[in-house]
Amino acid sequence: MALLETFLGSSQPRRLIGRVEARERVASRLPWVLAFTGVWSLLIFGRLVQLQLVEHKRYQIRAEHQHTVEVPIPPVRGELLDRRGESLAISLKSESLFCTPQTFYPQYKVEKGEVRSWGNPDVKAANEVAVKLAKVLDLPKRVVLDRLLTKKPFVWIERQMGPSKATAVRALEEDALGFLPESSRHYPRGSLACQILGFTNIDGIGQLGIEQAYDDQLAGVQGKLIAPRDAKGHLLILQENYAQVPVNGLTMQLTIDSTIQHIVEDALEEGIRLSHPQTAYAVVVDPNTGEILAMAGTPTFNPNHILPAKFMNRPLSDLNPMERAELKEEQERQKAARKVHPVEDAYEPGSTMKIFTAAIALEERKVHLGEKIDCGPGRWNFGNNINVTDTHHHGLITFEEILTQSSNIGAAKLGLRLDPADHYRYLRAFGFGEPSGLNFPGETQGRLIAPDRWSFPTQITFSFGYGLSTSPLQILMAGCAVANGGKLMRPYIVKDIYNDQGKLLKETKPLVRNNGKPVISEETSALMREVLKGVITNGTGKKAKLEGVEALGKTGTARKLINGEYDARRHYASFMGFFPADKPQYGMIFMLDDPQGDVTGGDVAAPLFKKIGDAIWRYRQNSNSEDQTPDLKLSLRDWPSSENDEAVVHVERGRVPELKGLALKTAIQRVVMSGGIPQIEGSPNGSMATRVVSQSPEPGQALDDKKIVKIRVGSQ
Repeated sequence: MALLETFLGSSQPRRLIGRVEARERVASRLPWVLAFTGVWSLLIFGRLVQLQLVEHKRYQIRAEHQHTVEVPIPPVRGELLDRRGESLAISLKSESLFCTPQTFYPQYKVEKGEVRSWGNPDVKAANEVAVKLAKVLDLPKRVVLDRLLTKKPFVWIERQMGPSKATAVRALEEDALGFLPESSRHYPRGSLACQILGFTNIDGIGQLGIEQAYDDQLAGVQGKLIAPRDAKGHLLILQENYAQVPVNGLTMQLTIDSTIQHIVEDALEEGIRLSHPQTAYAVVVDPNTGEILAMAGTPTFNPNHILPAKFMNRPLSDLNPMERAELKEEQERQKAARKVHPVEDAYEPGSTMKIFTAAIALEERKVHLGEKIDCGPGRWNFGNNINVTDTHHHGLITFEEILTQSSNIGAAKLGLRLDPADHYRYLRAFGFGEPSGLNFPGETQGRLIAPDRWSFPTQITFSFGYGLSTSPLQILMAGCAVANGGKLMRPYIVKDIYNDQGKLLKETKPLVRNNGKPVISEETSALMREVLKGVITNGTGKKAKLEGVEALGKTGTARKLINGEYDARRHYASFMGFFPADKPQYGMIFMLDDPQGDVTGGDVAAPLFKKIGDAIWRYRQNSNSEDQTPDLKLSLRDWPSSENDEAVVHVERGRVPELKGLALKTAIQRVVMSGGIPQIEGSPNGSMATRVVSQSPEPGQALDDKKIVKIRVGSQ
């Protein structure tokens, strides 16, 4: 029994040492102490559960914000190629400088609810960095300091800088600064096709032309990288830390032929020099497919240098009054140069409209070849004191001569033979009054009012090109329908789309509008081709006669509407033509807006049509195949980084490399590696025999960052 009591304990409570009163107080308080301890333990346990399970994610995010930075990783923008595979827009690797401003905020922390508390900055430390950095970047110290102290976790200091500047910044060894790889947009052929291609801003967003219209496809998908800090606060940029891997943009092969584009732009410059118009513009298409082979206007711009260097990375407040005025003037010039006149301008076409009046009359059997029409003494009053006039006294002339001599009176009399509803229906079928289908930014649909809104002279004026408006591209596509057998083609400029691995994703096919239904018959088209040959052989377009190939076309001289009245001294001069005449493969419209002097489309536009047409025909004759695709594809997206690659050997940064005799691709790579921008002159022949025949600047000269190196190629 004693042993059992010893093991189990006595049934009597053990006596506490001390006085009886003290023992009783301790005994009475002990349950409360135990209860308090138990509750406190439960509270601690509950808080641990809350922190570990309930609020774990929030505190994890706060810790990540304090010890990591989320860095955007832009994708490589897709290339733009011409129809023969020549690079028109490429993305080259570059480096961009950023800072983490929290480095200069000693009390920086992330509060509850992910609210950042910055505290007061260490201005002295930031100022020391700003002084050194401003000198390297050639920026005002105040501008750099403002960026260093911006209350954001990640701030760009300078984007897409050259290698020499990046090396100088690295030499500063500042913890708050870091670099990220980016790609900068370059246009190897400078201003060639600048309005078609457009350009991108510093963030790689398309601002004009193809770059804007297809920005989503070209841009790709931005990636995201979580960059941890090391013990010194440096960001560790590691690919395995990608939270989202960037997806590169798509490559687009355009219908543009760089050689034809160059021919057109040369002719536009000559038109400006000879006639001093406000602007000049031209479009060349394939009448049978709708492919745009060239499209250009004046003035132009260089998308590689949107603004002069002295205005880059400088806020407006930093410019003096003279510089602000200069910047404003340059911005206005750039605004004018960025207008795509062939698709954005709406104008009254004048005499080129007579083509469609005559074609509709032939199709509706309202006239026949050889039929004579009295055009009188050059002036015809058709009622309500409204007169139609010709520049010459034509008298009794044939249907064909109405076009070859460009008689307003003859065209008006043909128009009156048409039922207004039919007249309107045909004009709609030719594409007037609605978008062409190109889907180009800023495209106009023109203006064509319905018959129920026609006034007394409307049908008359429509017949010779007044009272309605159209864009140059619209009327050219309508002209193609007359020349190609009656099919109104949808114009297009993007031929094929590839992913960054070269896989074909989409191929654009020619599309006949009006649900595939011809506007006029093949018979009418053939008759019109014969008639329009005469405009060049013995009519108003004699100066458009081509060498070695027969063409057809029509002159246009349309007075401009100034303050509600037509000004006889101000007009649009144009020529629209097609060749070869029997089966046209090229269609073109050339326009001059307000040429100086008393000049007509036959005087100033027709000779420039000839200049372009002759050059295109020589180019075609010298090509083995119109649709051949060269073996040589220039893709600088992944230009070599291997030390053993030929493109890297013997290349000194900041010095023009020796290029003569090199293969074109190797030459371009060497220019890029040396820090320059390659600009190709001449046309690669599509074989590995394509070599550099000359270069500018000469080898060995100093090469500033992003300076253009001209490469002229040929066959050896």
